[in-house]
Amino acid sequence: MAETITRDEFELAEHLGAAGPTTVLGEDTMTRWRAQDPDWHGKHWTYTDPDANGVRHLRPINVAPRPKSSP
Repeated sequence: MAETITRDEFELAEHLGAAGPTTVLGEDTMTRWRAQDPDWHGKHWTYTDPDANGVRHLRPINVAPRPKSSP
């Protein structure tokens, strides 16, 4: 199941180079992620936390829409 993060969390991670839009990924990655995570919206990615060897991997994420402003 793809994790959902806030728009602010995504924008900070994107600014730091730790997340981005899927337009920079290959179609093979997109196809595999869609098969693994059917609830993924197909628009964003981020890195995992480092594993035991300190390696980070790409993973799909969903970004929550911005809350609508009150009038």
